[in-house]
Amino acid sequence: MIAQTKKFDRKTLMKVFWRHVFCNQWGWNYERMQSIAYCYSILPILKITHPDPEDFKEAFLTNLNFFNTNPVVGMPLIIGAHVALEEAGASLETTEGLKVGLMGPLAGVGDTIVWALYNSIIFSIGSVWALDGNAFGPIFVILMVLIPYLAVRYWQFFWAYNQGTELIAKLGGGMIERITELATIVGLIVIGGFAPSMTSLSTPLAYSKEVEVAGEMVTQTVNIQQNLDAILPYMLPVLIVLLTYRMLKRGMSAITAILILLVIGFAGGALGIFG
Repeated sequence: MIAQTKKFDRKTLMKVFWRHVFCNQWGWNYERMQSIAYCYSILPILKITHPDPEDFKEAFLTNLNFFNTNPVVGMPLIIGAHVALEEAGASLETTEGLKVGLMGPLAGVGDTIVWALYNSIIFSIGSVWALDGNAFGPIFVILMVLIPYLAVRYWQFFWAYNQGTELIAKLGGGMIERITELATIVGLIVIGGFAPSMTSLSTPLAYSKEVEVAGEMVTQTVNIQQNLDAILPYMLPVLIVLLTYRMLKRGMSAITAILILLVIGFAGGALGIFG
């Protein structure tokens, strides 16, 4: 265990944090992706822990190595842990091993929680309100992206910094897998509940029949949509969602699935099956 003594003041830590918040995608490129942004974020720390010019040059170039993870859930945690290791006097090999070891697993967690689940939920709620003419829809999305993103980044950075060298053991104990599984389950439940709001589909089909009532012939009309709603509300939108899920589950590309849905929609509309 590396001994850790506090040598960075609050001002320096906040400088690293704000650099990450505002510059986490600066200089993004296909060769090293987020390496420039990461190096720029950790630079105030490197200047303190590597005062020798040659040593600083080596640390600077090392932190320009390939780096890529989720910028909201993942990158602030890695930077916080890196700062703690720098404060404890860890070698460049140790800090680089931390980055390489965590950026992949945390990218999976972050992409699942942020892009696939949280953003889907927030943007679905906002779009439903916006489609109803409610101006609060886009405002809601902006607030629910800016404020929680900032809060989550702040917590990750300082939690990882305070955990120090104990963080690796905690993350290696199955925490990442448990968080990902829980977030996936909750997110799918919520997104599934929004399926009827995001997918609008109904049928105008009706079945008419002449029947005798009290000695008189009358025409009875059965509205198919009303009967479907009596069996299961929003049955058609749910079936469309299930169809899309099955197509993607079988390895079909998203573009192909969209084209199939377009054909079904146009054909159903032309034949009068869908309203």
